[in-house]
Amino acid sequence: MPLPIVHLGVARNLLNNIKFKDISSYYLGAIAPDAVHMRENYKGENKRISHLHSADRDIWKANARELILRNYGKRNGDFCFGYGVHVLTDIFWNETVYSMFGMRYDEDKAPIQDKSLAYYNDTDRLDFELHSKYEHRPEIWNYLVNSTAVGIDGLVNDNEVGAWNDRTLHWFDGGESQHKNPIRYILYDDLLHFIEQAAEKIYEYLS
Repeated sequence: MPLPIVHLGVARNLLNNIKFKDISSYYLGAIAPDAVHMRENYKGENKRISHLHSADRDIWKANARELILRNYGKRNGDFCFGYGVHVLTDIFWNETVYSMFGMRYDEDKAPIQDKSLAYYNDTDRLDFELHSKYEHRPEIWNYLVNSTAVGIDGLVNDNEVGAWNDRTLHWFDGGESQHKNPIRYILYDDLLHFIEQAAEKIYEYLS
């Protein structure tokens, strides 16, 4: 799955075509499904639930769209819209960037770390690079700082969302990733291309 700056970048691009009353709440929703990581005694099944997961990709997409449409125009509707955008971003990421990563890793005759570590090495280091270079990041951070945590029954609660927002806002304070191996399988330009293309795909899907 992509890391926070990628999610927020996709959400930002959707603002070119969709208007929201509460942009802070929308951006908070765009990172909220991962707030389940802040749950005590977290288990992998918690994330599958928070991400509306289905083994059938069409049903998975439909779950996200249904959440958006069911709450559109209602209280916390912008938060739910961002939440659904996060899930759709994950789905499109799996179809494109993660699939590409897997092929590149499998073609590497001498990997220096196992597949999972290699993935998080590249994605975390690149998210730090995006944090420092992405022109809209300061604007998005301001929205997140001024957001109010809410939850969605059965998925994530407001305490988890608030804690995840704080974690996101301060994750990059050290200035560099804890991962130190060279980036090998995902390029910075791959992320920029994905942010643009994913926003277009999500808008088309929801239109």
